[in-house]
Order: sequence, then structure tokens, then C-alpha cells
Amino acid sequence: MAIKIVVIGYGAIGRMVVEELGKLDSSVAVCGVLVKPSRLAETRAALSERVAVLTDAVDALRLNPDLIVECAGQEAVVAYGEEILAAGCDLMVIAIGALADDDLRARLVDAARGTGARLTLPAGAIAGIDGLAALRLGGLDRVRYVSTKPPVAWKGTPADGPFDLTAMTEKTTIFAGPARDAARLYPKNANIAAIVALAGLGLDKTEIELIADPDVKENIGRIEAEGRYGRLNAELSGHAVPNNPKTSACTAFSIVNAVQNRSNTVILG
Repeated sequence: MAIKIVVIGYGAIGRMVVEELGKLDSSVAVCGVLVKPSRLAETRAALSERVAVLTDAVDALRLNPDLIVECAGQEAVVAYGEEILAAGCDLMVIAIGALADDDLRARLVDAARGTGARLTLPAGAIAGIDGLAALRLGGLDRVRYVSTKPPVAWKGTPADGPFDLTAMTEKTTIFAGPARDAARLYPKNANIAAIVALAGLGLDKTEIELIADPDVKENIGRIEAEGRYGRLNAELSGHAVPNNPKTSACTAFSIVNAVQNRSNTVILG
């Protein structure tokens, strides 16, 4: 029997996830997409009649999905996360920066524990999370995450104003600080900062550097970590999602891989 999936959001990432899941074998089926009322008509026109288009989490849960996948940003995690987990449905969250809020994270975990549901946090557009988590078990001393993107990718963020992103001619650090602040201030760009922190030294001890570089064309994420049993240096350079320079396409493929692992006989990673 196919794993039934509901996807929250049908923007650049949500659309890509739905399309890629549709290419898998019959073990996975997208049965619904949950969007804001303002996106209902547009989304309905874009999808097959076999996929329900919904505007309420209650209706999404009535489809009895095995998993709901968030692809809509931190606001969606806040709006729907606790309700979904409290209903006993598994939830996959890609806007992991929302979990920088300790109270929200605690409520999501409590809701999941109360029903036996699982909260899954895919790696997204970063390599090395598995190695970082392994080093953490032996004891970590330092974790640093560096995100480098073209200046246009930082438009509409707190860096847009203090820095002239349009006329930038050299590599510039636009933020340096703890993961908690990076995830809060740059919710559409630095969700990875939160998963690096949760896999490593935590939100307050994980060092984050965000860089605008006019000489790069791709989004580059690098983890540097040192611990009792070794060192980790992992870098992933990925193309941005079409029409969304803030987000790497690898994010969508990370979600698809995590969904596929639920039905795979052999699981890698």
C-alpha cells in the first residue's frame, strides 16, 4: 500500500517536492496539498484532480495521511505543527528555523510524544549532518556553519539596507553570531543554521556566518566541526530553486529522499 503524503505549501519548494514525489514508484502518493485560501484557485489549476487542494489542516488530516510534509516556511510550522502531531500524524519540517523558538519546539515534541507521532527534520541543502550528529555523541568542542550566496539571495532580509546588495563588488560577511539569531533574523535563508545547531552544539553555541559574494553563482553551505573523536569539514554547493534564489534545489531533493526512505528496504544514511 502506498504511503499517503500531504504537502503544506505549493511555492517553489512545494511544487518541486510534489513533482519529484510523483516520479517515484507506487509506494508513495501525494493525496493532498494544503495552501492559504488566496492560493487555492491557482494551486487547484496546477494539480491533477487526484490531488485534493485544501485550506484547513482539519481537512488535510481527514485524508488520513501517513505523513504531512511542510514546505511553506516557519509560519506554517507555527500554525499547523502542534495540531498535526497532536492528531497522531507524522510531520516532516523543512523550515527548521522555527524550532529556534524553545517554547514551540517543546510543544511540538510534547504533542508528538503524546500520540506517538514522529517529527522528522530532513537535512535540507547541507552535507554532513550525519557525521556531525555522530561526532556529537563523542563530544563536540566547536561547530561553525558558513552560508555563502550571491547578493541577490539576501534581498528582502535584514542585510538589505545596511549593505548595498545590488552594487556589491566583493565578498562580504552580512551576519556573524549564534544559530538562534541567524534562524530568527533570516528565516528564508538560514533554516540550515538551526538543523546544524540541533545536530551539534545547540542554538546558542553554534557559530554562524552568512556571506554575500558577487563572484558565486550557487548557494554554498559549509560545516566545520571539531570534537573529541575527530574533525568534520563538509561543503555542498547547489543551484537555487527556479525563481527563488534564497533556496537551494537540494532542499527539495532532501525532502524527497527522506520521504522515500520511509518505504525503502535499504536505507542509506
